[in-house]
Amino acid sequence: MVIETAYAIETWVWLFWDNMEFWDFVLLTISIFVLFAWIFSILFILWWGLLLILSGGKDEKIKPAINTIRYAVIGIIVTVFTIFIFPVLGRLLWLDVEKYAEPKRIFEKIEEIWNKLFWTSTSSTININTIDELPSDFSDL
Repeated sequence: MVIETAYAIETWVWLFWDNMEFWDFVLLTISIFVLFAWIFSILFILWWGLLLILSGGKDEKIKPAINTIRYAVIGIIVTVFTIFIFPVLGRLLWLDVEKYAEPKRIFEKIEEIWNKLFWTSTSSTININTIDELPSDFSDL
């Protein structure tokens, strides 16, 4: 039991920590924060939207639901705004932020994290050239 747990932890650590430099770690940290901010905001919107629907028109249930949904949407907007404004502020302060704070790199890293967490691949194309010949009759299926 302990060995299996240790192996699982080691697998998850090495899933993200392959020959990482400092700037890659900063990019990974920013990307994880952005990803979790989006996930939690969407979950809050869905959960409190459901509670809003089930409130039955009672003001004491409607106001907290609407406020929480409003704050979740504001959180998404602030997160996206921060992703795009941070590189501009960094350049104004003569910081080299293209290494870790460029929006394109953040979105690519978020996609990479998502693919590693859920074991999906980005290429969903089928190579038709690998199929030699299609059967003329599909009755044996």
